[in-house]
Amino acid sequence: MTEPGANYSSTPTDKATSLRFAVMCNGTVFQRWQAEALKELHGHGHRVTLLIVDDRKVLPESRFRRILKKRPGTLLCSFLENRLFKPNAKQNTDLYKALKDVDKLECRIEQKGYSQYFKPSDVERIELYQLDFILRFGFGIIRGEILNAARHGVWSFHHDDEMKYRGGPPGFWEIFRGDPVSGAVMQQLTDKLDGGIILKKGYLKTVMHSWKENLNQLLTVSAAWPAQVADEIGRSRAFDAGENMAPVFPASTTLAPVFRVPGNLEMLRFLLLLFRNRIRFYCSELFAAEIWNVGIISRPIHEIALQVKKLTEQDVKWLPRGTRSGYLADPAGFFAGNQLHILAEDYSYITQKARISEIVCQPGPEGVVLPGTSDVKATVVAGSSHLSYPFVFEHDSEVYCVPEAHQSGAITLYRRNNLDGTFVASHVLLHDVPAVDPTLFLYNDTWWLFFTGREQSNSHLYLYFAADLHSEFKPHLQNPVKVDVRSSRPAGTPFVHENVLYRPAQDCSVTYGGRIAMNKIVKLTLETFEEETVNHIDPVAGSRFSKGLHTLSSAGHITLVDGKAYKFDYWFFRHQLLKKMGRKEQGHV
Repeated sequence: MTEPGANYSSTPTDKATSLRFAVMCNGTVFQRWQAEALKELHGHGHRVTLLIVDDRKVLPESRFRRILKKRPGTLLCSFLENRLFKPNAKQNTDLYKALKDVDKLECRIEQKGYSQYFKPSDVERIELYQLDFILRFGFGIIRGEILNAARHGVWSFHHDDEMKYRGGPPGFWEIFRGDPVSGAVMQQLTDKLDGGIILKKGYLKTVMHSWKENLNQLLTVSAAWPAQVADEIGRSRAFDAGENMAPVFPASTTLAPVFRVPGNLEMLRFLLLLFRNRIRFYCSELFAAEIWNVGIISRPIHEIALQVKKLTEQDVKWLPRGTRSGYLADPAGFFAGNQLHILAEDYSYITQKARISEIVCQPGPEGVVLPGTSDVKATVVAGSSHLSYPFVFEHDSEVYCVPEAHQSGAITLYRRNNLDGTFVASHVLLHDVPAVDPTLFLYNDTWWLFFTGREQSNSHLYLYFAADLHSEFKPHLQNPVKVDVRSSRPAGTPFVHENVLYRPAQDCSVTYGGRIAMNKIVKLTLETFEEETVNHIDPVAGSRFSKGLHTLSSAGHITLVDGKAYKFDYWFFRHQLLKKMGRKEQGHV
């Protein structure tokens, strides 16, 4: 789902054919995330034409009898999962009014071990509806002919990374085992358990201090996936003139172990683990201020991005620190004459805002660029709101900058005034889009604009395109083109090396701006996008700024990076404490 007021994704008007689908359920009461999935499908023009209802009648039972039916060895987890750890996304919502006119078919399944099979007569009745797909929000592990009753099968969710965690409970074992990333997958079911055809997959940062919040984010994010996949299939039909050339999705090759419900002793250990993680989380929130600084490497970007050797302190020349309560980050640069001009986010913990400042560096011996003798900085991009990530590029002998200004809700292109060195607003590329780290570049005669959204700033990657800088930028048909906290958020200059396009991205799986993932773009067209991570650039070893690295920018034969350290800062502590007390603050994403 997109954020309120944002128009990131393509819409049903993108020449997509409407699909017919059924829902496997227990009635008209759904969990909130399931109701959102149905709402998204309806909003994209896809029609639910049948409810496949589980006919097994469940008689009301007292709470005491329900407790007696639980396994004694897992009683603690069963009790806490639906009380202390139940996320908002699992709250019940009755859709009776919205679904009252939809046909309902009550089916009685046959249980064989852990698997459930539909009666042949029920399968035949379902096939009469000529469905495109069936969405499973009820029943159990289903097998047999029902899996082929719709043109594109039965779609089901697994809220874990099926390559690591099969079974359940969802979102639990990642915290228990200290896995920084939690996955979710929507698949077309096959007879192989958790080995279906992968329709959509995403990776989010594990919320180590809260099982409730970790599961909530997995459920909420995946609610948008059925509509996105249905759109993709519908568009393929429209573009292929009715030939139904549906996109090809890969099958899972998982050999992961099957996890069970944790026992009582494991659950007690888990509660202690959550308590420890929560203490760490709040200590970090209050006392660990991020301090970034900009570094210069006298080598071209492709050598840094694709090398196996790790960066060391000897590779980087750091700019002098100019302020006690703030930092410099997100560097981008260009040459004017023989001087290197570096634009960077100049952030103050006192004001909780950033400006775009410029540092001019002089050439040293043998052409090696060195930081200037003075640390004087000049603000070169005017703006009253928080500005960061000044992405710089040159086109037709002009220097342009696209800074992040997510609070303004617009992406604005700035052009450098060569007379005074400031950047003036040229025009707005996108309105009403709270974009984070917008990255704009020309490739194959098309301008491509990458960014993440404010609400999922580290994981959801969006793509827009235009014929030229003054044309309308249109959303890519697969938006969000990627959901992966390990390699989505832009991190600097895309570049071409040996006819291959590469895109640096942040790996925020362990910490924000932890390292850079170097992605090779495999497909980039108006209809498709695919990339794969081929390398990682870790923080600068042996440096004071060795706790993170989240920008890799090119300026001719020079590469600019930034590095992170932590320290206590009074103003950071003050603002964070006020925020915890309920006072809303403006600031970083």
